[in-house]
Amino acid sequence: METEVNIGKEPMLKTILITGAIGMIVGFGGTLMSLFGGGTLQMEFLEFVVMLLLFLVMLIGAYWFVAVGTGKDEKKPTP
Repeated sequence: METEVNIGKEPMLKTILITGAIGMIVGFGGTLMSLFGGGTLQMEFLEFVVMLLLFLVMLIGAYWFVAVGTGKDEKKPTP
């Protein structure tokens, strides 16, 4: 049962968890490649692609945040 305080918070939490988890995985992968990847040109290109992917995740997360919203604008159920 949702109370007035909890209405709309679940989609926002899902947004933060999903984009945060993907961003952490991609960022951690990029860090590992930077530290242990060697110094070849192919590895530099791979790091660049991974950082572009991280940027894409941040853009999608920002759009999702705006599209889903915080839930405060939702209409309250009438009793």
